[in-house]
Parts: sequence; structure tokens; C-alpha cells
Amino acid sequence: MDRINIEGREVGEGRPCFIIAEVGVNHNGDSELAMKMIEAVAQAGADCVKFQTFRAQEFVNDAEETYTYKSQGREVTESMLEMFQRLELKPEVFARLFEYARELGLVPLSTPTDREAVDLLDELGTGAFKIGSDDLVYTPFLEYVAAKGKPVILSTGMAELEDVERAVAAVRGAGNDRIALLHCVSLYPTPDDQVNLHRIAALRERFGLAVGFSDHSSGITAALGAVALGGCMVEKHFTLDRNLPGPDHWFSADPAELRELVSALRRVEAHLGAGDVALGEGEQDMASLAHRSIVASADLPAGHCIGEGDLAFRRPGTGLMPYEMDKVIGRRTRGAVAAGTLLDFGMLDDEA
Repeated sequence: MDRINIEGREVGEGRPCFIIAEVGVNHNGDSELAMKMIEAVAQAGADCVKFQTFRAQEFVNDAEETYTYKSQGREVTESMLEMFQRLELKPEVFARLFEYARELGLVPLSTPTDREAVDLLDELGTGAFKIGSDDLVYTPFLEYVAAKGKPVILSTGMAELEDVERAVAAVRGAGNDRIALLHCVSLYPTPDDQVNLHRIAALRERFGLAVGFSDHSSGITAALGAVALGGCMVEKHFTLDRNLPGPDHWFSADPAELRELVSALRRVEAHLGAGDVALGEGEQDMASLAHRSIVASADLPAGHCIGEGDLAFRRPGTGLMPYEMDKVIGRRTRGAVAAGTLLDFGMLDDEA
């Protein structure tokens, strides 16, 4: 239960972090811009590029409802319906995007918001369904998605524990145990003191599932911390240019930051290791050089009964260890021992 498989890639505990570049709506409704973004994601070394598949009229109920966001250094308020309509991509575009992403070695995903979108993505052979935090409580929709039998990745922003429990139960109730969770805070950007990375461990302990991090914070440090704390996925909003018009560009990673994130995450993974308490590769040589051994502090004649004052402790660590001192004191030397000699038991009588 702590791993899922997305287009042949195992995602979960003990596997490399699955890095998702969230294009979302940052293509601004322009399919050619979306294609360029796929290229940039591949060049940055991410594993996955993700979009959003929606029809604005399906989820916006009131045409008069407005949305306020930051764009190009100023605050913009506009019709929510008109904004999302401008950011839609036609269904046929997704086939091109998915095909191109796969050509470049990426896993293509998209977040659906209605059943028509789910069916479209299923026809395109999506390797998983990502559900945004806004639809975590939309249980009839979760059941429809789960019934497709593919992995379901649930973002948990704006959620109480009971909301996550209900969503997981809905997916499982539809006969699907292939579930992963993303810890998420739905604030853009998320203030440092509200990122709450320890929630990753709490979710993993409560549900026994693969848990990652949908990062809305500034910079890359939160994502690095998430992986260090066991997060198996990182999702980061991505744009080609933070100065492009639109609601999500200003807090998204640009190509340089995405490259930095991928490189740093891979280094963190290398740093983590296996967790065993044992000498690492090459460390034995350093131990032999840096540890101390028991040496004769002065010239010792044959038959001398060794006392504590006859011993010193010096590098290298290739002789008897200091913790073996009690096995040396009280024994007699078999022959003369010069000052500075590393002692070994062959130089000493068998008994004290």
C-alpha cells in the first residue's frame, strides 16, 4: 500500500522521488506555449508534467462571481468564469500534449474536474489520476475516478483529517486500493510557518499510503525538507516566465528554479542513505587512519607486567583498540617492546 506504479515507475517509500512539474493553467490556453513548457520540464530533469482538464461552465455556478489574484506585479480582479474559460484547452490538444511528453521521456498527467475529463484522460492512457484539493470532498466524483482502476493521487489541502478519511474511503469503496496522498497547504504562496512538513509523517502513519508534497511555498527548501522527511513525490507549479499574465505564474518555479529543485532533490536522496548504523563505503580506511591504538608509552623489557602507566593511545587505529585496555593490563610481555609500538595480543602472555 505504500507504493503505486505510474506508467512503469514505482512511486513510494524506498523509491526515487517522483518530481511533478505542475503546468496547471500556466499555458494561458495556448497549446504551443504548453508544448514549450513540456520541453522545459524535460530539460530540467523532472519525471512528470501535469496539466488540468476542465470546462469552466461545469464548475463555476455564478457568472457574476469574481476572482482576485496577483499578476505582473499588480492585483487583478475579473470574472471567474471568463478567466477559466480563457485557460481551457480543447480536448484534442491533450492528445498532442500527452504524446509529446512521452516522446521526451516524461509521464504526462492531468487533473480532471468532471466525468467527461476523466473519460478523456482514460482514453489517452493516463497512468494515474491526480485529484486537486478542491475536489477532495467531491466523493461521487472520487468514486467515478476510482472505478477506472488506475492510481489515484489525492491532494489534501483545505482538509481536516476526517475529509481525508472520507476521500480515501470513497476510493477504496469503489474497489481501488492504489492511492497516494499529497500533503498540501492551499495558500499561494504558503508562508514558511504554515508549511507543516510533519504532516507528511502523520498522514503516512494514519493511512499507510505513499505520501508526497504539493508545494506552494516560495523557493525549494520546503520540497527538500519534504523528501528528507520521507515524501515520495513533490509537485511544484511551473511557468516559463513569472511575468506572464495569469493567476499562477508569479508564485511558480521558472525553468532555472525547477532545474535547481531537481538537482537538489536528487542530492538529498543521495544524502539519505539506508539508515543503517555501520561504516560506510570508504569509511573503514578513514577509521584505520583516525582512530587510536594502544601503544607502549616506554621501552618495555621482556616479562614486564603491564600497568596502566605503560600504555598510551595514538594513531593509527590498526592495533588494539583503547576499549581493549582491560585485556592488556596485568599481562606480561613475551619479549622486549620498544616505545611507540602498537600492541597486539601476540606480544603478551595468554593470561594476566
